Amino acid sequence: MNAIKRALLLVGKTVVGFIERNWKASIRGLFVYILVLVFIMGFFFYTGAGKWFDFSFTLFTAFLSILIGTFISWIALKALAKLPNLLVACILGAVAGIITLGAYLGPFFTMMGYLLLILGAWTGLSIKLVRSARKRRGLTFAALGCVTVLLHALFLFSIFSEGKEGAWSLEVAGKAMNPSFANPAATGENTINSFTYGSGEDQKREEYRNVTYQTNTVNMSSFIVHPKGFNKWYREWFWGFDLNKAPLNGRVWMPDESSDGPYPLVLMVHGNHNMADFSDGGYAYLGELLASKGYIAVSIDQNFLNSGKSGHIGWDNAGRAWMFLKHLDQWGKWNNDKQHPLYGKVDMENIGLIGHSRGGEAVSLAALMNDLDRLPNNAKVTLNFDFSIKALIGLSPGDGRFKLGDQPVELKDINYLTIQGANDTDHTNYYGIRQYERVSFSDDFDGFKSSIYIYGANHGQFNSDWEVDQPSPYWWFMNRKEIMEPDLQREMTKLYVAAFLDATLKGREEYRQIFSSKETASSWIPIDPVRLKYEDNSFTPLATYEEDVDVTTMTKEAGELHGYNLQVWKEVNLTLRNNEPQGNEAVKLGWRGTSGRYTVKLPDEVSKTLGPQTVLSFDAVQLHPSRYDFYGIRVPEGFKEKSIPITVMVKPKGTIKLDTRIGTTVEIEPTYSTKLYKFDWWNKRFGNNYEHMLQTYEVPLAFLQENMADINYQDINEIIFEFNQTGSGLIYLDNIGLKERIRTSE
Repeated sequence: MNAIKRALLLVGKTVVGFIERNWKASIRGLFVYILVLVFIMGFFFYTGAGKWFDFSFTLFTAFLSILIGTFISWIALKALAKLPNLLVACILGAVAGIITLGAYLGPFFTMMGYLLLILGAWTGLSIKLVRSARKRRGLTFAALGCVTVLLHALFLFSIFSEGKEGAWSLEVAGKAMNPSFANPAATGENTINSFTYGSGEDQKREEYRNVTYQTNTVNMSSFIVHPKGFNKWYREWFWGFDLNKAPLNGRVWMPDESSDGPYPLVLMVHGNHNMADFSDGGYAYLGELLASKGYIAVSIDQNFLNSGKSGHIGWDNAGRAWMFLKHLDQWGKWNNDKQHPLYGKVDMENIGLIGHSRGGEAVSLAALMNDLDRLPNNAKVTLNFDFSIKALIGLSPGDGRFKLGDQPVELKDINYLTIQGANDTDHTNYYGIRQYERVSFSDDFDGFKSSIYIYGANHGQFNSDWEVDQPSPYWWFMNRKEIMEPDLQREMTKLYVAAFLDATLKGREEYRQIFSSKETASSWIPIDPVRLKYEDNSFTPLATYEEDVDVTTMTKEAGELHGYNLQVWKEVNLTLRNNEPQGNEAVKLGWRGTSGRYTVKLPDEVSKTLGPQTVLSFDAVQLHPSRYDFYGIRVPEGFKEKSIPITVMVKPKGTIKLDTRIGTTVEIEPTYSTKLYKFDWWNKRFGNNYEHMLQTYEVPLAFLQENMADINYQDINEIIFEFNQTGSGLIYLDNIGLKERIRTSE
């Protein structure tokens, strides 16, 4: 020990001696280079007052900053020099440990480390002072004890308190608007058979060693960037294989042998998570429901593509998408093999893909890859897939992590559903809405798309193996009070997923009503937290606000848009929480008083197509209360965090707009605040505490016949949004158009 101490003293003495002999030379060089930098900055700094001012200003600013910084540092070093060396060394050592752990485990560990450093030092000091107090011992103990207990209580409260409750209601109405069909999330009549398939050589999981059907491995080299160095070594050690021999592993839920086939095939894939904490079992709640309803549901194992403590895999989402298609290829082989027990069991003409998180982006990539002959990012690679994929579902999906041909994924003539939780602390922005906007339909394609935004839902609860968005300690500081119970979130997910698949893969047209009118599901789930968008191929757009910058022109030529007595009237890009664009434009309308209105004048060619089966459709939502304040418009009295009523009128020629028979009331939903974490200063890292998510409203024109039996629908030439029921308001309005009533199955 003495030898080590002598060696350390010798090294310290040598270093100090070297610095004492040479520090002045370093200062001279330092100031020369700083002076050169200041003159260069002065040359590029331009105020218009003359170069003499530019140089003088930069020189003075630099001199003053250096002088103040040197003085403060000198004072601080003087103070530190008088402190015990061991104290300074211990503090610096603790800070180094905190920084190291924070770099590995995340910024919350860093913040907690500094807080505990201060708290621990204070506690130790308090104990010492109490023990050493000679006089007024009781008072000293009481004062220091109270402060110490208070500091610990505040720290523990920040961890164990659940936070603040959200403004939305989670009550179930108990009566559906249209109870003519059963709850799609109700368990079906089929008995379930579950099993696994895969390589049969998995080192980590028994379910993929003892498989019912064995599969060959696949070479992923063209679709991922292979890890290198320690990351490569660790992954191969952990999994026992590299990605040149990736397994096709899957968990299956399907009707048992006593049921008839074939059944629509639905593949599900998880998102990114710690690869050692396996994710593919977390969708059993969906797999079991779908199997009972007559589907083959498969949860694909892609844990080996997930991130680990050793690092990530490049192009991982391309790999996830390609693996979707390779699993479909495997199912096609089984289905066509007369010797295989699964022969003829699969309806390969009706395929759906479900993806969560990065898997949610992968479903879109897989659908696009399915239509391509070659990989755009490496055209030497052939794809050769052509499956009948009819339905895509993205649960809190990503967007743009991987781009085929460096272009956003544009999808055409495919049914698309995306679901996002407003209290998602992983994907804090609703990227699925951007993919929703990039789905289009041909006139002859009988399909639809829907976006569902759920206040109180979060990222992890879509997967029962995950539960939380972020691991502790992040979870300790999340605003857990706003997050709905996991079972409720999954029940809502089951309803929308099952209804979507029934409508798109089984032809149950009536289930489209669940997506076009959220009230349809009000007897099964709470609908106040839901903001739902819907569009089908029958939709004829009148005004989408995408065509130009003229606020009076419509998407439909020869039509006109007019505003009257409006405080705010402008067309804008809608944004996500972090102010990135949603990929959609809308009109912003604000009013004071009760005489504001917004008019859509229809061209004659549109009027001629109207009839009692026509439905007026539009998207709208109230702006967040902070935007009311920005525009100097008050939230209507009695309507804080509540829907506000507006009047929608359909005016035939020769009818005065005051005729009450031509109007109906529509309640425009509020935009709620969502506080992701308990601390506002941390929430500001993510942007706003809200996202404006539009809600689709439908007004069947048949309401006119109730009071105007002799109405001639072809005379309708104006649609008027009348803001006459509240003294103020501020809304977004978008996608005004006409559509047909939803058909019901025979």
